[in-house]
Amino acid sequence: MAVRVIPVDVRNAIVTWSEDAPRGAVSKFCREHGLSRSQFYEVRRRARVEGPVAAMQVKPRSRPVRHRQAISVDVEELAVQIRKELTDQGWDAGPVTVRHRLMDLGVTAPAASTLARVFTRRGMVDPQPQKRPKTRWRRFEAATVHECWQLDGFGWLLADGTAFSVLQLTDDKSRFPIATRAAVGERAEDAIAVVRTGIERFQVPCRLLTDNGAAFNRDRLGKKTQLVLWLESLGCRPVTGSPGHPQTQGKNERAHQTLQRWLRAHDAPVDLADAQRLLNQFDAEFADRRHQSLGMRTPAQALTAGPVAIPPLPPERGPSAAPATQAGRRRVSTTGTIAAWNAIINVGYALRGTTVTAIRAGTVISIFDDHGTQIRSVQLQPGRRFYGNDQPRGPQPKKCPD
Repeated sequence: MAVRVIPVDVRNAIVTWSEDAPRGAVSKFCREHGLSRSQFYEVRRRARVEGPVAAMQVKPRSRPVRHRQAISVDVEELAVQIRKELTDQGWDAGPVTVRHRLMDLGVTAPAASTLARVFTRRGMVDPQPQKRPKTRWRRFEAATVHECWQLDGFGWLLADGTAFSVLQLTDDKSRFPIATRAAVGERAEDAIAVVRTGIERFQVPCRLLTDNGAAFNRDRLGKKTQLVLWLESLGCRPVTGSPGHPQTQGKNERAHQTLQRWLRAHDAPVDLADAQRLLNQFDAEFADRRHQSLGMRTPAQALTAGPVAIPPLPPERGPSAAPATQAGRRRVSTTGTIAAWNAIINVGYALRGTTVTAIRAGTVISIFDDHGTQIRSVQLQPGRRFYGNDQPRGPQPKKCPD
């Protein structure tokens, strides 16, 4: 391959080249110095036309002519600006997203591959060679809206460094954010609460896909969580992913990534109420943003377009399935509580050390002393384990004297 810049000593040898050089000397000289014959004779021509001094200098290259099919500088700058704005706001800013944003602005948008090369040339792309090719993907999607919901959570921090959990409930078909909840931790009552919010807004899903978290589903260990029992009573079928295989909940994991990027672009919440406000804002904005996996429709459009699954029916209970009455003796602990049917019930500090009778009929537990006097009765609630004395906690304000 011929050299791009001819050294000065080689140029000098060409300028002072003897006219009576033997045959084949030029080809031999070019091979020894890595030149092409056209380069040799171009230097000779410049020496003859412009003079020896001009031939000794490197001729500046003319500015390359922009290809007639290349995108305009204005469109390129606008695409770069849109990508930067989306990134600063915490949203996805890939070539497909930027292309459709240009189309929304009425601009003739280049191909996504062209925009990808522009962003790479501008140094706006972080290389990720560890990503698997798309041919390795095994993608699945529910056939109808509300046929399958995905529930998962991740940890986040408040402004003071206190950790809290974010539970995201997503529709598998439309990617619509059904509900999102800020909670103290990934607890059963919070998992039930976020699903109940989604059901109140829409309907009971046919399936709920989760991982094997203690608050979600422990069927693989032969245990029934409160969430599973409640869903089965509604006719919904709980489903879990394989252990150590989060890709099964891939849509929810991807939603985590978008939400986390968005949260980093905003000020950290000061408390759970502020965190819930941010999560509600994200859900409202995300529902109206184009989604690449939806053919650049928005989740709200996909949710509305349907089709919508038929809600499941609760399991029928025959006469034999009627809840039987259960009874048992319980000893009151030193804190004034008893444990009965997976519930902790406060019966009063004055009864500590005594034995009481607890009777369960369906979802109602009634407690009696040895004289047959009813102490209290509680209605069991899904996701609730402790039943206090319904009195406010902490010191009570003193009454003002009359």
